[in-house]
Amino acid sequence: MGSAYEIRINCDEQGKKNVEGILGLSSDDSTRGWCLAIEEDSPQFLNALTIFFNLISSNLQKLDKVGIKTDMITFWYLYEYEGQCNMEFWPDITKKIGELGIVLCISCWEK
Repeated sequence: MGSAYEIRINCDEQGKKNVEGILGLSSDDSTRGWCLAIEEDSPQFLNALTIFFNLISSNLQKLDKVGIKTDMITFWYLYEYEGQCNMEFWPDITKKIGELGIVLCISCWEK
C-alpha cells in the first residue's frame, strides 16, 4: 500500500454488525471494529475526506441510535513515502471534520 484514507470505528462485533447495517460492509475483517478504506488508486482518493465527512454526518443520528458516538470514529491518512514527506489538507474539510468531533489521524512511514 502506498497511501490510503480510512474511516475506523472502534466497536465490538455487535457494533460492527450494526454499523454495517447503516454504512455497508467493513473493508476490514478484523475484530478491531468497522473500517472503510479508499486506496490511492481509487478515483475517490482525492475526495476521500469529503466522502467520509458526508457519509458520517448524514448517518450520525442512526449511528448514535446503535451506540456509536463520534469519539469512537477516526479518519486516517496512511502515507508511505520515499525521500521527503509532504501533505496538504484543505481548511474547509478539516474544519468540518473538527466541528463534527472526529479526530484526523496521520500515519507516515518510509518505504
